[in-house]
Amino acid sequence: MDAAFLAATGTLRYSPQLGHGGHTRRDGGSTLWWLIVDCDPELGRYLRHQFLLGHRRTRQLQSPLWGAHISAIRGERPPLEALWKRWDGATVAFEYDPAVRETDGFVWCPVRCERLLTLREELGLPREPQPALHLTIGNSRVGGVE
Repeated sequence: MDAAFLAATGTLRYSPQLGHGGHTRRDGGSTLWWLIVDCDPELGRYLRHQFLLGHRRTRQLQSPLWGAHISAIRGERPPLEALWKRWDGATVAFEYDPAVRETDGFVWCPVRCERLLTLREELGLPREPQPALHLTIGNSRVGGVE
């Protein structure tokens, strides 16, 4: 483990439902072919607080709809559909860089996780997702999607 990266674990969730119990996103898309890692809510709260302090409490940040999470598959229908949900509910270890970044209102931390990259390959998807693996901790846009 690199000195800048910290270890954590999360739970694999395939086709995660949104807060209202469905799969339709605010932008009209679907979460049916998504694979996320549910992360500890306290980790998300802590990193959002660090973001707030880093901006001298001048920025607002809302939690993502799924809470702190890693999106391993983002709406990509896998060629090997029979393996979908194979590891649903399993625990996965990952490493994250606690230095928070922001892109287009989304606030995130870089992630390294060999297991997630292998899962993508097992499903017949490209090993590296686009964008790269990251821990989403919040967004500063009202109505943000991820």
